[in-house]
Amino acid sequence: MIFENTTILDAIKNEEMKSFYPLKMGENITAEAFSTLILLAEEATRIYKNEELIPKSLLNELYLLSVGITCENYRLESDEMRCVAEKLMNCFNMLISGDEPGDDIESKGPRTV
Repeated sequence: MIFENTTILDAIKNEEMKSFYPLKMGENITAEAFSTLILLAEEATRIYKNEELIPKSLLNELYLLSVGITCENYRLESDEMRCVAEKLMNCFNMLISGDEPGDDIESKGPRTV
């Protein structure tokens, strides 16, 4: 999938409808249902790696997804769902720091949000 900075947020929101909302409604969702969402979040880190400005709406979406999954996991007590929430929070942190998955170099400092 090829996304641009103008379409990645919409793709994340569409995938959220398929995975996160059923979880919130009490359905038994596995971590596999979030695999595409995680791939999209990682793609967002690649898209915005060299950008100076990051949309607050994208950061907000990833942060709230991570926190929401963590809250739902109190009911589920699933290590897999905990890992999903951690991966999304890592993507949130990578967007802020300018890193992307697999980067081994130090960040040059925080960026403007």
